[in-house]
Amino acid sequence: MLLKNITTYCKPLFPFAFWMLISIVTMLLLMEHTGAMVGFPHMDKIIHAILFAMLTTIGYLAYSNYSRRLYLGLMGYGIMTEIMQGALTITRYASIYDWIADTVGILLAIFAIKIIESYSAMKTPHVS
Repeated sequence: MLLKNITTYCKPLFPFAFWMLISIVTMLLLMEHTGAMVGFPHMDKIIHAILFAMLTTIGYLAYSNYSRRLYLGLMGYGIMTEIMQGALTITRYASIYDWIADTVGILLAIFAIKIIESYSAMKTPHVS
């Protein structure tokens, strides 16, 4: 119930938060590398998946009536950022594997959204 109240009151802020997050993610994906990635191999793929899962979740909260367009738009955005990394940066390159990680993040968020929606539908009392 608390989550529903929070989302109801914050609904007008979600579109702003989504576009701010798009701006931040674009900036992060187009920043030049300054050194080796700290962590383990393929850590950047996990980061891509997390960023796109966050974009999908906030985007869904902002534009739930347009969810299918949102998901396809974010997949296109992932392709565009990869092309821009290859064309506009010196220390970064376009990678199909980064786009696959973006898509995995989108799909994981969709899966989580569907689970939460079905769970909340089961918990909602039906009035006859």
